Amino acid sequence: MTASSGPQVRREGQGGKPIEAGLSWAAVTAAAGAVFAWAACCVLPMSLALAGLGLGGLSWFAEQRTWITLAALGATGAGWLLAWRRARMCRTDGACAPPSRLGTGLLAAATLLALLALVWQPLVEPWALALIRSARG
Repeated sequence: MTASSGPQVRREGQGGKPIEAGLSWAAVTAAAGAVFAWAACCVLPMSLALAGLGLGGLSWFAEQRTWITLAALGATGAGWLLAWRRARMCRTDGACAPPSRLGTGLLAAATLLALLALVWQPLVEPWALALIRSARG
């Protein structure tokens, strides 16, 4: 028995919800993978060729870009849902720690990367290809 009175608040580093932190990292990884998969189609191979390098294995990764983007959106959405539920629960109960700043920051980064993946083909790719074409001379 402890001598302290009142409810004990669990901190993120002291037995917090590891699934929330894992989901935040998974969301960032999946979103970064989605951006890489969209770049692997045209921009990345052309820029590598311009630099004198080649990477032939990118074609498989580029073919999976839709599934990778959907996984990134799903992981990011699930991460935000868990963070929102935890914040709401902690406001009403007061017996738990709110979502960590690191987890919220990771989810924000994952959201930005997933949005970048979504706008890659209509906005980023034409601009980047024009830039590569002008660099080739």
